[in-house]
Amino acid sequence: MPGYHDPEHQSPHATPISGETAPFSPYSPPPIPRKGRNSWKSRILSLLAIIYKAKVLLLFGSVVLSMLVYGLAFGWAFGIGLVILIAIHESGHVLANRKRHIPASWPTFIPFLGAVINIRQSPRNADDEAFIGIAGPIFGLAATLVCYGLYLTTHLAVLQWLAVFGFFMHIFNLIPVVPLDGGRTVAFLGWKAWGPGLIGLLVLLFFNPLTGALTVDPVSVIILIFIVWNFIGRLKHPVSAAYNAIAIRRKWTYGLLWAGLMGLSIVGYLSAGSPVWH
Repeated sequence: MPGYHDPEHQSPHATPISGETAPFSPYSPPPIPRKGRNSWKSRILSLLAIIYKAKVLLLFGSVVLSMLVYGLAFGWAFGIGLVILIAIHESGHVLANRKRHIPASWPTFIPFLGAVINIRQSPRNADDEAFIGIAGPIFGLAATLVCYGLYLTTHLAVLQWLAVFGFFMHIFNLIPVVPLDGGRTVAFLGWKAWGPGLIGLLVLLFFNPLTGALTVDPVSVIILIFIVWNFIGRLKHPVSAAYNAIAIRRKWTYGLLWAGLMGLSIVGYLSAGSPVWH
């Protein structure tokens, strides 16, 4: 009958009409979630995931950008090969850092300036600094020699120019002046190495004795500013005598390694196709 409501025959699951009291039901709505430690943990984990993804994107983004810039400037084969060559060099530093239990990031590439790695802890002594500094040139020159060997076998011009660039890059990089790898390798010598190294750097930046060409350009100026900035930092915060106190045998080892790699770089550069050689 329309309008009639019999409470005695009402279903236990029916919604009560206005003014009536709902009968008892064993079912109750779920509790409202409260913000606590779990929500903060999830937020922190989400933030860490975002940071990790950002680092990965930065790494691969810098690789792609460098390949694009070098490829447009010098050709795609050379551009890709150049990035691989630099990556192998920087991988030597990363692995050396981890060997000495010093946290370090993978390299971030900067077109026309190479690549940088972020070291989260300073070397404990000059032995650590030398070990890390020389590892990059060892890896990089090994890759350069592979390029040169493949060029001698295949006579591909791109391999020749990769070898030429690789050898020249290591001549420059092994100049004994901080923050270049050569300066870090012989950091225990201090100004005995850095003084002559600075003179050699200025000559190589603004007049290349191997090619006889002037090399004054914005990149050279940026590199010089960066190196001078590091020198100022060394002057303001000189290392202690204990930092440079490493075994004589280790000093000889690093010194001979530096000299051998520098000599190999010069000979390789000349033999791979320098205009001076021909």
